[in-house]
Amino acid sequence: MGGLGRIDPFWAILTAPDTRHGGWDIDRFFATGVDMVAAMLAHTQRYGRPARPGTALDFGCGLGRLTRALAPHFERTYGLDVASTMIKQAKRLDPGSGAVFVRHDREDLSRYESGSVDFLSCLLVLQHLPSRDAIERYLREFVRVLSPGGVAAVQLPERVPPRDDPYVPLGTRGKRWLRAAGVSPTFLYERLGWEPEMLMSAVPYEETIRIFEAAGGRLLDAPPEERHPSGVTSRTYYIAPRE
Repeated sequence: MGGLGRIDPFWAILTAPDTRHGGWDIDRFFATGVDMVAAMLAHTQRYGRPARPGTALDFGCGLGRLTRALAPHFERTYGLDVASTMIKQAKRLDPGSGAVFVRHDREDLSRYESGSVDFLSCLLVLQHLPSRDAIERYLREFVRVLSPGGVAAVQLPERVPPRDDPYVPLGTRGKRWLRAAGVSPTFLYERLGWEPEMLMSAVPYEETIRIFEAAGGRLLDAPPEERHPSGVTSRTYYIAPRE
C-alpha cells in the first residue's frame, strides 16, 4: 500500500468514493467486513463447506476488516499481514473479537500444518506480491493447508492493463509524471486525488485453475466480477481439496 497506507489507511484498504481523506466511519468500515464474510460463507455453504468451524485464516488481513467478522464463526481465527503497522492497528482497533493478528514474515505458510485450516480468505492481496512465482507458491500453499472439508476464497486478477495501455486515463498518466518529478504524495493525494499505483500482477483464469489442480485442489466456483474502472478484471475462486 506504500504511502497511501500511511496517509489514509482505511481508504487504502477499501476505496469507496465518499470516504477519501479519513472519511470512513470506523463502524461502517468494519460492518462491510461482516457483510462480506456473510456473503462468502453463504456461498461456500452451498457446497457444504467448511464442514467444521475449526480454524479460519485471513491472509493479508490489513486492519482486520474480514478477520474480525470471521471470528464469531470459528473456534480459532488468525489474521496475517506483512505490514507490522497494519497488525498493530488491527490489534488496537479490535474490540475483543477473539481473532489473533500475526505479522507474516515468511515466504510460505509453513507455520500452519497441512490440512489444518477450515476456511481461508485472501482478497485483494496476491496481485501485489513481487513475482509470479510468489503468487503461484501461495496458491499451492492455500490448497495444502486446507482441511478435507475446508474451503478457500481467493481473489486474483485475470487481467491487468499494461502501464502504457491507452485505456489508462490521461489524468493518471499526468500524476505519474508529477510523482516521478518528486511532488509530495500527501500533496498529490489531498489536492489532486492521486492514488499510488501499486505493483499489480494477473494470472489468467485457465492458468490459475491449473495451479490449484496441480496442488491437489478443485474448483467449486469462480464467478466473474465487474471490470474495475482501471481496467483490471478479477475473479474470486472458491477452492476445495480434491477428494
